[in-house]
Amino acid sequence: MTLGNRIGEIQSTYRPDIDGLRALAIIAVVGFHAFPLLMPGGFVGVDVFFVISGFLITQVLVHQHQLPNFSFWEFYAGRIRRLLPSLVVVLTACYAFSAIALLADEYKQLSKLTLASVLFVSNFVFWAETGYFDYATYAKPLLHLWSLGIEGQFYLLWPAMFWLARRFGISTSKICIVLILVSLVLNLSIVSESSTHAFFSPATRMWELLSGCLVAKLYHLKTGQVDSDGFTARQVSMRREVMSLFGLVLVAVSSIFFDQDLEFPGIWAVVPVLGTALIILSGVDTWLNRRVLSHRALVSIGLISFPLYLWHWPIISFTKIMTGVSTPWEAQVLLVALAVCLSVITYRWIEQPLRFGRNLRKKTISLCAAMAVLAAVSLITFLQDGFPRRYQNQLIQAQLEDLKFHLPSTQIWYCADVSQDGPRCHATGPNPSVVVLGDSHALTIYSGLIDRFKEKGQDIALFGASDGCPPLLDVVIQDLGGDARNCLVKGSQAIRKVVSDPSIQHVIITSRGPMYTTAQGFGEIELEQFGTWALNFKDEVRGVRTNQEVFSQGLANTLDALISAGKTVTFLHDVPELGFDIRSCFSFRPLAWPSSEKHPCAVSKSQFENRTKAHRLMIDQVLAERSAIKVIDLADALCDQHWCYGAKEGILFYIDDDHLSHRGADYVIRRLWDKF
Repeated sequence: MTLGNRIGEIQSTYRPDIDGLRALAIIAVVGFHAFPLLMPGGFVGVDVFFVISGFLITQVLVHQHQLPNFSFWEFYAGRIRRLLPSLVVVLTACYAFSAIALLADEYKQLSKLTLASVLFVSNFVFWAETGYFDYATYAKPLLHLWSLGIEGQFYLLWPAMFWLARRFGISTSKICIVLILVSLVLNLSIVSESSTHAFFSPATRMWELLSGCLVAKLYHLKTGQVDSDGFTARQVSMRREVMSLFGLVLVAVSSIFFDQDLEFPGIWAVVPVLGTALIILSGVDTWLNRRVLSHRALVSIGLISFPLYLWHWPIISFTKIMTGVSTPWEAQVLLVALAVCLSVITYRWIEQPLRFGRNLRKKTISLCAAMAVLAAVSLITFLQDGFPRRYQNQLIQAQLEDLKFHLPSTQIWYCADVSQDGPRCHATGPNPSVVVLGDSHALTIYSGLIDRFKEKGQDIALFGASDGCPPLLDVVIQDLGGDARNCLVKGSQAIRKVVSDPSIQHVIITSRGPMYTTAQGFGEIELEQFGTWALNFKDEVRGVRTNQEVFSQGLANTLDALISAGKTVTFLHDVPELGFDIRSCFSFRPLAWPSSEKHPCAVSKSQFENRTKAHRLMIDQVLAERSAIKVIDLADALCDQHWCYGAKEGILFYIDDDHLSHRGADYVIRRLWDKF
């Protein structure tokens, strides 16, 4: 049988309702990215795609294994021609556009993600780099390709397992069920402690694709019906109608009513996965599948769903990067329309011609060669740090350097024994008498204190200061589920070590307090970066006390422990949160929207005071009972009567929306040094 005959046989089982289901999935995903308030759970569209992919790939495998000479080459060649035409075009377009639109560090980041996308491992990259100093979500034009990484890894494993099972007479359905249970149990056991791990790991996502595989095995490819043993034709028909409608309800409810505060993917992911499985399993003849999902309009959207998935997010992301502000809904509509137009063009004149027709072998090899070239170019760009020499102006170079924050590791003092999962540690000498405690904001202010204390002939150290771990004894900090930040080790253990060390005489404490007490970040830039923050003591159930109560008592416990140990304590009220990305203050972005530069580069003082009022009142009450503690307000260095500045006189004080740069920390400390 020729390859053309095989394709024809596979296409004979084509179900237009599957394309209609794809349309619902892509509408949900695009809606979530473009209009998150209208479609807060639209991210479940990816879960719908996973089930569909598992179903269709298993259909292809079943068909090809029925042939006398199964060929892995032909199977993977088909996958290459299905995925790579659109992917090559979108990745090339993003890379080329980035060369004229992005700053050097952004270009380097995009090149790394382009390379990861070519290798289908971007989910691992996003998993590894998620954190405080990571880019905001909108600044990652290729963020959405994490799901393609999961699918690519599945395509590598499942065909071989399927072939081995058939070869040795093992039931593929039983294998599916076992692997689904293992993957789902792993997902449920991890998601509460690390939702990032559960979100990006193929091991915790594979059950969704395998659910589609199981549906394909349950579904009768020849008849397009579910087993009807023991039921009359009318009962079978009614059962299928109920299945399809209930499946649609599950998908719709999860798309509209789910949000990012759920522990996802956990047990909640079962809802869209089950809904998709029921719709597919109900067959082609139900009213919903025949009349609604097979409607020409939905099928047309479904046919372009893959290129639309690839195009829509880079367009939204690049626009946000260039404008530096929130895009109004009218503009979002135009961006979505642009994505649809590009998707139609990609599908009609690139994907279809390369996927079908003559010279399929040459097309397959050419697509692989194009991906290899993309990988090489991306690697070169990454190794060249995004070609920063594109900018010759010294002011530009200095401001680009401001965006980089790095302190060299030290192997002295406690730092010599700190494990990778332990507290963050830096020291200027083997016997520091001054130690800074706090979260990542303590790290940035420490960089400004180093030279000042050196001038005094004193060594200073930073201990703890881990991302998202304020200096609160025995407090668990959660924002993405569970004690994923491990603050009991990275924070509380560090505090106890400082308390018990008599050589440490002076302790400086600071943290981004309002984020923990209000449970949220500040400004639109952080709406998608974190979940809702929750604080509880290690021996208490979450929710017994409010965040403010836990923070207040935890801080009091820390201060009392330090004072009882004879330490001199200085408390630093934190610097203002800007609520916008400092990059929006650049006047030299290679390609920017007219008037996108922010003037002044500042947050209004009234906004800052409103944001911090309740938190500072609570802190003042704690400090009032401990009069020996010195209090310094870092905001005094950055604020005047009307504004709190993120940049001034060519100096970028911040590296993002809330962390000080090296020059910013030095500026703040120099202006306030007499108070220390």
